[in-house]
Amino acid sequence: MTYRYKNFLLLSIAILLTACTSDDSASDTSFSYLPLSVNNSWTYDVTTGTTVVTDMLTVNSTTGSRYTLTSNPTPGNGVMTNLLTSGELNEDGGKLVANGSFSLANLGFGNFNVAIVNGVLNDQNAGNGTETFTTSGMFSETVQSFNLVFNYTAKNIQRADLATLTVNGTTYNDVEHSQLIINANIVSPITVANITQNITLMRAQDVIVIDNYWAKDVGLIKSDNQLDYMLEDFSSFGIMLPVPQAADLLSVQTLTSFTVN
Repeated sequence: MTYRYKNFLLLSIAILLTACTSDDSASDTSFSYLPLSVNNSWTYDVTTGTTVVTDMLTVNSTTGSRYTLTSNPTPGNGVMTNLLTSGELNEDGGKLVANGSFSLANLGFGNFNVAIVNGVLNDQNAGNGTETFTTSGMFSETVQSFNLVFNYTAKNIQRADLATLTVNGTTYNDVEHSQLIINANIVSPITVANITQNITLMRAQDVIVIDNYWAKDVGLIKSDNQLDYMLEDFSSFGIMLPVPQAADLLSVQTLTSFTVN
């Protein structure tokens, strides 16, 4: 074996070993960003404007690798409280996977729910900007004789990790940041002189943006829920829409205490 070839072989082996070590570290699943063991619980302050209320999340039961959570009160005050208790959760290869539903009833548009099927809410091995799931659909609701047709897309995006984050005076290390976004538009079929056409009531926009922060071996420590939309203005035509013209509302869910086994 020549000296040059021997050095090349050693260098190649070193590169392969380095690559394998890096991959193993990136896919480490020996810890969790939402520890799912029965009786684990998290208590939150949910602040909207000057109003502060409390939610308590508890892991209630398990079936195989799937877990159900309950909230006190029921329904919860926080948007994420209700999402996490709407169905089942499981962890798979560092991914927090949800099967449930996300309610947009607080928009004032009626019983509007987005079905979440195998939706990855957090992926501890995904890089910044990675889209972990997306789903689209349509929903129709009649409000005060108006037939409202919603077209929506829901997606979850992994954002940059944080070394630390202080919530309610407690500093948490190794924090994951994910962002759940609901983009929607609204049209209403209106018939004039036997001709029906869809009138746009709300152009496509991000109506809900939720920034979720997950601490290693603790769980969800903070959730910023921003509701923001603007409807088209038909007041000059003497048409008053059956929902608020606009909204700009921030609700913040912050961890105050937890019990993790």
